[in-house]
Amino acid sequence: MRPARARALSMLGCALLVLTFVAPASAQDVNCDPGDLEVRGLSFSGNEAFRDAELSRIIVTTPSAFARRTLRLPLTARRCLDRSELPKDRARLVIYYRRRGYPDAAVDTAVRNIGRDGVEVRFLISEGLPTRLESFVVQGLDSVRDRASVTRDLPIRAGGRFDRIHIEAARDTIARRLRNTGYPRAQVTNSFDVDDARRVAFDTIAVSPGPFTRIGGVDIDVVPFASKPQQVPDGVVRRIIGLDSGRVYREEEVLNAQRTLYRTEAYQHVSLLTDSASGAADSTIDIKALLVENTTRSARLGAGYGTLDCFRLTGELSSYNFLRTARRLDLTTRVSKIGIGEPLAGARELCPQAKRDPFSAKLNYYVGATLRQPVFFGLRTIPTITVFSERVSEYNAYLRTTAIGGIASLEWRQFSRLPFTLAYSMDLGRTEAQPALFCAVFNICDQEDRRRVQQTQRLAVVSAIVSRDNSNSLVSPTHGSQWRVEARHASRFILSDTALQFNKLLAERSQYWGSPGGAVVALRVRGGAVFGRTFGTVTGFIPPQERLYAGGPTTVRGFSQNELGSAIYIARSFVVVESPSLGYTVFRVADSVRDFRRAVPVGGNSLVVGNLELRLPSPFLPELLQWTLFTDAGDVWNRGGAGNFRNFSIKVTPGIQVTAFSPVGPVRVVLGYNPYDRPRGPLYFEVPSNQPVDGRSPAAGTLPCVSPGNTLRVTLVDGVLEQAEGVCEAKFVPRSDNSFRSRLTFGLAIGQAF
Repeated sequence: MRPARARALSMLGCALLVLTFVAPASAQDVNCDPGDLEVRGLSFSGNEAFRDAELSRIIVTTPSAFARRTLRLPLTARRCLDRSELPKDRARLVIYYRRRGYPDAAVDTAVRNIGRDGVEVRFLISEGLPTRLESFVVQGLDSVRDRASVTRDLPIRAGGRFDRIHIEAARDTIARRLRNTGYPRAQVTNSFDVDDARRVAFDTIAVSPGPFTRIGGVDIDVVPFASKPQQVPDGVVRRIIGLDSGRVYREEEVLNAQRTLYRTEAYQHVSLLTDSASGAADSTIDIKALLVENTTRSARLGAGYGTLDCFRLTGELSSYNFLRTARRLDLTTRVSKIGIGEPLAGARELCPQAKRDPFSAKLNYYVGATLRQPVFFGLRTIPTITVFSERVSEYNAYLRTTAIGGIASLEWRQFSRLPFTLAYSMDLGRTEAQPALFCAVFNICDQEDRRRVQQTQRLAVVSAIVSRDNSNSLVSPTHGSQWRVEARHASRFILSDTALQFNKLLAERSQYWGSPGGAVVALRVRGGAVFGRTFGTVTGFIPPQERLYAGGPTTVRGFSQNELGSAIYIARSFVVVESPSLGYTVFRVADSVRDFRRAVPVGGNSLVVGNLELRLPSPFLPELLQWTLFTDAGDVWNRGGAGNFRNFSIKVTPGIQVTAFSPVGPVRVVLGYNPYDRPRGPLYFEVPSNQPVDGRSPAAGTLPCVSPGNTLRVTLVDGVLEQAEGVCEAKFVPRSDNSFRSRLTFGLAIGQAF
């Protein structure tokens, strides 16, 4: 496909996604009955203090999605006019304006017919002059310790608009801060006066903090599970709660202790309440803990199918009260590649994509034990120790086999929505990758050198992860945001093998905007970089499992798994070209050869990916099905590497997917459109290690370059042809198929892309 056509189709995909953005969200959905008039437009005029989007969330009248109004897409929601709600919407807007400091606000409506079955609704607003808050006083904090922190950065100030919503928020903020600084009995009230003639207001927040209070004691009342004896001793419960006698009372610490007890999963119900018998003048307060125990053991068994994993099985046994200490012990096992991997190969035809992966010839497995402690020396941390053994492959990229490994991590939850995890891992394992990858990217072309790199080695990694989740759902968010930053370091200073040293940084940010009608706009940006032994170097050997890959159902969906970026190709055959007059012999394929046996994704040390989605509820079975229009963009490349793999060019692929919400999570069927041809790359021929040598063939197990026009000379050594060292140039141009069907990429995945 010509570059101009590819760019045009990519831009068209972006435009379709942008044009399908929904209109501002409303207060509630307005369903349509036969004969109803569709709301094809909603607008506000005269509003300067508040944006249209903010006002539209207050009212009931809601327009149909922009995609339906302009493109008439059938998969978007249709919303109709409810004339009985129009006067109420006017009243809602008037009340809202008056609470926000506009006492003279007036609202009128205008309804204009559009066609035979549509209307446009306009709200005409006269805001009037605002009332100014001339005085804002907080009284009663003279006896409070650190008064400045209680009133810092309140959402209201003197001289601003008399906004009662912000004043109520300031009142609630002061009360919350007092309860978190030793004043659990604090009473905070608000009163105001308004001078209508001068359009000014005077507001006073009165505080009765009560005595500075410490915790007197913690009384524990446990209801055992199913008439059994109490399973978690009181001493363990007290250690988890961590609220010792004499400690300053802080409401946030009480709530955190309650969350920690819930996280042990040893309890069905947890309540930590202050003792109502305590007097208002007491300087101590008791905590009453009511706990209803749960079963302390569980077992889970699961099965599934994936295009890359073929059939898979998972099993887990959990104890939530290991050794009667409320520690959690998880025994986990996973097996994948069933049906295609030995020794359970027997259903290869059911897994056509996995069958094309050379690293799926053996079963992948994981066997591990994880011990998690609820608290660590009274700090808000969760220590975890894991011991495991596994074999895991990445499609067409590598196979990692770990004989034995361990991970020690510490999750710090000082801020509930900003967890920080520090981990140290060490394992004995080996990583197998395509020989062409080692030769082309790392210049490790000799079979013995590749064997040495892929032998069992000790890998030690220190990693740190900080994240924040402000979204409203872990499974399928509709509002809020998420971000995550991860750093990884391996060096001999932390006992890693000297051949396995690197530094790695990854960062990701997601944002979600939802409407009451169910439409969601989702945006994600992701980037990463891998460095050598120091952050200033970009060259050197980086383990294949630490390289960056993209392409597939969770990154750039127009590309198959890991196939974004440069590639190396494996030839089906080659010819020996001799020139006696010039005195050289080379291996190569003809310039006209365009087919190949297999593509090897190179990955890279640099990555950038962006995703934009419009998720729409299905017009039928909306609780079960969701349609998504998406545009993905990104690239993977190598900084400072060989010239063949330094190319950087953002690829844009639009597409559509259908999501079914199931008990195991969202199941997605993805269809992406890829307007790009395969990249030019070097061409190699993998000589099987068991291939006989006849004096006219390269040495068994070697990896000669056979790119078109190859000039690496071949010499006869002990009766075997061997190729001279040098760069295998990226002169092979794969065959391209410009048919629409060939440009489509199908995928199946569990879980939202982000």
